[in-house]
Amino acid sequence: GAVAAGPDGEIRLAAPARPGHAGTAVRSVLALAALAAAGGGHGDVPVRSRGRLLAELLVAPQDQAARLAARGRALALPVDGWHIALRVEAGGLDASNRPKALDAVMSQALTLLRTWDGAAAALSTVSAPQSADSVQWNAALVDDALVLLSTWSADPGADGRRATLARARRVVDRLAGLRPEAGLRCGVGSPHRGPLGIRTSAREARAAVPRGAGPTVAAHDAVGLDRMLLEWYASDTAREAVSELLAPVLALGPERAEPLLRTLQGYLDHNNSPARAADALHLHRNAVGARIRKIVQLTGADLNEPDVRLALQLACRAGLSAAGSEPATTVSGTTTISTTTGGTTTGAAADGPSPGRGSAR
Repeated sequence: GAVAAGPDGEIRLAAPARPGHAGTAVRSVLALAALAAAGGGHGDVPVRSRGRLLAELLVAPQDQAARLAARGRALALPVDGWHIALRVEAGGLDASNRPKALDAVMSQALTLLRTWDGAAAALSTVSAPQSADSVQWNAALVDDALVLLSTWSADPGADGRRATLARARRVVDRLAGLRPEAGLRCGVGSPHRGPLGIRTSAREARAAVPRGAGPTVAAHDAVGLDRMLLEWYASDTAREAVSELLAPVLALGPERAEPLLRTLQGYLDHNNSPARAADALHLHRNAVGARIRKIVQLTGADLNEPDVRLALQLACRAGLSAAGSEPATTVSGTTTISTTTGGTTTGAAADGPSPGRGSAR
């Protein structure tokens, strides 16, 4: 027979004795079967076993990554996928109280994230690599912080990054309501692949955790552009400049102005290419061209002039990034975004589901 320690007690397996090599084979199979039964199926592996391994993978020397990755595969930890890490810190608690509080937060966060993505997968009618049903969530406590790891079967791309950022905002808002004293803040990393990608995204998430006053959730920006733009846009002078530059477009009202500004940003971000902007914005190329002609007609801007392009690009990015830090309210499939420009608050509506809470990209 063979015995193995399982989560609910000992697992004992036995078979009739066999002589010679057949007996050796039986004993080997029994030992392996007992271990497999003790570990359970992939869906039954205790969450904390994967959590402990994930924590070890995040802090162990890099040369041990291959060994830990092999253990992760055995525990059904999807180390070979594409990963986006979230790092949640409890800045409102002292060091002695953080581990216990974050341990409780971990269970709540995983339940919320898996429930939301499970529901989204059930409602999804589109089969795509970045669809919600390919997301798996795991968690670990590391360095007095909670690391939540979303794993995708393929590169999640820009849509996956926005969806993960939206999930981060939603879960932190929910947890902050349950534990206001914790002072929860969250940083979100970029997507990276494989075991070392887990570590890279976690480092980015750590760097992205907001400090001081302001939003409680922030995404990693490799060049720090979004953070610099938001700091610049916080000044009255910058707001007035943006308002003046975009005044003819903003005068159309929020429902007509926002699609034009999104299209202008996409067009400028892709070096004045209507085709590439159309792909990024999921629009027909003719629609992009028509909107750009409308903007040129309204503003009189020469988009072939480098200084003009830069000024408009900064204005669009700063304004829409600021809108992305504001909460959005969704009613009957329409997302309303509040944007403060030049001291005036306006609302902009965009049909369809929002890619992220308040995201205007």
